[in-house]
Formats: sequence, C-alpha cells, structure tokens
Amino acid sequence: MTQTDVIGPIEGSHPPWGAPDADLAAKGYVVEEFQIAGEVPAYRNRGDVDPTGRWEAEEFGVGDFRTRILVIRPRDPGAFSGTVFLHWNNVSAGVEGGAPRSGEIYDGGHAFVGVSAQEVGLYGLPIGFSHRGGPGAAALVDHDRERYGDLFHAGEPACFGIFSHAARVVGPRRSSPIDPMGGLRVERVIAHGASQSAMKLVAYLNGVHPLDPVIDGALLTVWEGRAPRLEEGPVGYGGWRTRIRDDLDIAVVVVNSEFEAQPVAYVGAADHDHLRIWDVTGTPHAVNRRGPVRPDRNGRIANKLSYVPVYESAVRHLERWVRRGVAAPTQPRIEMEPGEPPRIRRDSLGNGVGGVRLPEIVAPTCEYRGAGFGTGSMPLFGGARPFPEEQLRALYSSRAEYLEYWNSAVDVLLDTQALRPEDAPAMRARGDDVELPFSD
Repeated sequence: MTQTDVIGPIEGSHPPWGAPDADLAAKGYVVEEFQIAGEVPAYRNRGDVDPTGRWEAEEFGVGDFRTRILVIRPRDPGAFSGTVFLHWNNVSAGVEGGAPRSGEIYDGGHAFVGVSAQEVGLYGLPIGFSHRGGPGAAALVDHDRERYGDLFHAGEPACFGIFSHAARVVGPRRSSPIDPMGGLRVERVIAHGASQSAMKLVAYLNGVHPLDPVIDGALLTVWEGRAPRLEEGPVGYGGWRTRIRDDLDIAVVVVNSEFEAQPVAYVGAADHDHLRIWDVTGTPHAVNRRGPVRPDRNGRIANKLSYVPVYESAVRHLERWVRRGVAAPTQPRIEMEPGEPPRIRRDSLGNGVGGVRLPEIVAPTCEYRGAGFGTGSMPLFGGARPFPEEQLRALYSSRAEYLEYWNSAVDVLLDTQALRPEDAPAMRARGDDVELPFSD
C-alpha cells in the first residue's frame, strides 16, 4: 500500500464531529482530529461469499481519498498502555456515531481512534434515503465545511483500504512526519466496531486482513452473523450470512445482545482458539430511552437492559489477550431450540436460557425479549412484560430474599469475569431500586 499523508491537527470554529461531551482532559486525555490522504485499493470478493468466513478477495482498482480520524489519547506517555482501539465509525443513521464518553478504553490507559471509512459518513445517504441522526446532525461535508469541506472518498469498495491506512498511521511502524499519536509508543492496534460497523469489520477480517494484516485483534459488538460483500455500494441490503473465518491469526471477541444470538447461532458461529462470543441474555440491540416505562395496552414496556457492563469487561479481556496472550474467558451461549431457523430456548417465565445473565434475568420482575415484543418500536429495541403483583409475591417472599438472588447473580458475573470488579458496587446498588410489592 502507498504512503499515507497526515494533515493536522485540524483546527476549527467548532469541535470535531463525534468528540465526546465529557471532560476527558480531567482523565489526562487529549482529543485531536487529523486528516489522512493517499491512494487506496478497492477490494472485491472472488466468487460467492463463503459462509464459513474463508473468503477469497482481490484488489480491482485504486483511487484517491482524503478522510479524517478522531484521536483520543493519553497526554502522558507513562499513562499509555501501548494499545490503540481503531474504531470503524458507524453510519447506520446516515451520519457517523460518536466516540465513547467513558469506559474501559480510557480507564485502561488505551487510545481511541475513530475512522471515517465510509462514503455515507462523508456525504450522507443517497437521494431517497433520510438520516436518523437527530436535530443538527448531518454528514461530515455538510455539517462543517470549514473542517470537512476538503474530504473526498474513492468509493465504498475502498473503505477497507482506508481503514488499513488508518491502522498504519497510528500503528507501531508509522513513519509520517506528523504523528497523530503525539509520539506515544504504540505496540498494538485492535479493530473495534458495533452493529453495521461490526458487519463491515467481519468483511474486513474475512477478506482483507489475510491480504494486508495490519491489526492485532478485533472487538465486535452486536454483530448479526452477516457481512456485506467487499464491493457493495454505500447502502447495504442486510449482508450475507457468514461466520468469522476460523483460521485467523489474531484474537477476536464478539459481545452480543439477545437480539443477535439467534442469527449468529444460525450461521454456526462458535468459540475457537482465536474467537470468543459472549451473549448477554435478555438485552436488546439498542435501548429505546423514549420507550414506555409503564405498561401499554398490551402490558409491554421498553426493555432497559444493557449489555454495556459486560462489554466493558470484554474490552479488558481482549486487550489482555492481545497484549499478554492470555485468552479471554469463555462464556455460556444463549441456548437454542433446534429448527430452521433455531429459536431461543425460554424458561417458564419467558426469559432466555443460558448466556451471560444479568441480575435482572436471575431475579426477574419482567419477561425480557431482545427482539420485537409488541411494543410498537423497532424490533432491535426489544421489549419487556412486567410480572403482575401476585406473580412477584409467588416468586419472592421479601425484598431481602430478592436481593439475595440479585447479589448472587453479581457474584457469578464476577467469578466468570463477565463484569469488571469496579462495576459491581453500582450493579449491586441497582437492586435496591427494583420495584417490588413489599418493602422489607
């Protein structure tokens, strides 16, 4: 691959798009934006998509590009772990998602680098599609001409090469006279992405990484067992069913909600020497924060469960796996009833069996579903059905008994390393806020 030009840090009248609205300076972090430019190859699949993940890919052209990277790094070299999480910015909403405000990436002294790899991030969705980014949101070029008016893309099949360019300019062997990492000693680069970005990264892992190995690990969140063909345009159509190839030479961890458990099981994805899949039972793909908190006419409420505490532990364990060679722990998968397609096995209360089990699942007051449950919201928000008072009284004799179940669930999460120890106090305290028909 040709040399990458680095420009920056970029200054502007407004802050970079996607910069966290949090005081990261207080944690010793610097937030800067750079542009990267050069010549990039376009990739395509050779033949059909292999559902085992062992894709064959090839270059079929080159083009010029200029995009941006958002760098969030420790200011003090002594506080830096040596690890960069290279994030594929999600464009599902027609605009790019932002960087995290908190969590293990910063707690662990790692760096976060967000990459604007896709056409949609720069230009927006094609005519006929509308974005869902909220008020004031727009594609980069339209959002801030001062910062982003010079950006241009070589076409969607080049997005994978752009990601590789970004890996090089922040990686251990970078050579640009302008250093986005501020002179930090980078030792490893871990690819990172969620949902639509996770599907793109699976295509990258299956097709491009074997040709151009520039990353040292990958963390995928809420991946649906699919990936687009490498040559697809800016708007995908659900992707192709595929596993992650089993001959990778790097560590990969997948953290999924219940929403993705069935399609990932359907493609036959399973743990192996370089892969761990963690399913978090009962959780949705995304939390609908505007959903009903009181039962609607069908007795349903929004599902507020979140896989995030488990994700934070996965970040820690994957980074240690890549850095020290100590494999991330295995976790139980959500169990499936056999069939075409398989279905999630459910207990007598309607909740999923198996998987990483939050206290709300071990000591339930609701039936939780990770996929559509008649709430009127998008299926990916899932839903929940609160148990009536008489059912709660039959399940638990007192709040004290309930909290015993709750805290034992937290203990299991700690014992299985699915929860960071520092997150346990807040999770235990959450049990005190659960509404029950008794106070003692």
